[in-house]
Amino acid sequence: MNRTLALVTCCLATLTSAAKPLAEAAESLTAKIPAGCIVTAEQTPQGTRFALAGKSPDPTQAPETLVFEIASLTKIFTGILLAEAVLEKKVTLETTVAELLGPACKYTDARVGRITLKQLSTHTSGLPRMPDNFSNGFKGYANYDEAQMLAWLAQVQLKQDGPQACSYSNIGVALLGYLVAKQYGKPWTECVLEKVCRPLGLTHTQPSHLPSLGPLAPPYNGDKPGLITTFQAFAPAGSLRSTAADMLKFGQALEHPERTPLNDALTLALQPHADANPNGGKVGLGAFRTGTAERLAYGHDGATASYRSSIQVMPAQATVRIVLMNNNTMEGSDVLKAMK
Repeated sequence: MNRTLALVTCCLATLTSAAKPLAEAAESLTAKIPAGCIVTAEQTPQGTRFALAGKSPDPTQAPETLVFEIASLTKIFTGILLAEAVLEKKVTLETTVAELLGPACKYTDARVGRITLKQLSTHTSGLPRMPDNFSNGFKGYANYDEAQMLAWLAQVQLKQDGPQACSYSNIGVALLGYLVAKQYGKPWTECVLEKVCRPLGLTHTQPSHLPSLGPLAPPYNGDKPGLITTFQAFAPAGSLRSTAADMLKFGQALEHPERTPLNDALTLALQPHADANPNGGKVGLGAFRTGTAERLAYGHDGATASYRSSIQVMPAQATVRIVLMNNNTMEGSDVLKAMK
């Protein structure tokens, strides 16, 4: 989950003119992954292809049915959930933390209470990447709960009122998911399944604490068995698992919101809501944007302890690309870069 904005926006900006198919790019990198595999999905005007590079954990399974942790790609789902809540008038993008947590919550820094939901989703709240009461690396996600998050929120201090310059914040999106789900009176995990996954027909996508709806590609840390990451408070920032088939369908929904039952929510989520970097990149409610209208690309990278992922959607080119890996030796966007 510790991806940088520069990585996302740079890879998106350099990939609008690919020279080789995504599957070939993945195959060219197999020497760099000592175990596990790279599963890709690529839709272009020439057609759609699923492929596996490396060693399949189960050769009897089609590559697109294998389940992977998609890590921070989860943040796009949480942004769509926010958009749904706005359309249902449960919140607005300018609703503040203090409004939703109520007067019982006190803050050492009053500016924390003035953070808006839009700022949480666009990484412009001024909150750090991670809270200082979080420890134990990726293993720590399994034990860090909402009580710890709220206790940290009560004492954290900001440099200034938001919106601040875009700076990637896992804790910001974790808080966002908690606050939005609170308005529905349900856990985030139930909300994202009900409001996003099921309407989009993502039948093999669900949070990490539930059993996989398909064969889970085993995790690797280099050439050794890796760690499966589970989440509590950080679930809205990185807990979803999915398949290449589902993620391609998700990318197609981002490509053509009007073909889905979530047209208005997707359209709102994909609008540019803040600047993402000095080079003209923007960020929507979760997804990063780069390029002009004719070369617009949406995208995000993801990383958990032993999995890597990437999504790229270019509507004007009728192109969707998905990368899923069960090894932590490189980034999902490295496969996209290898297309050049």
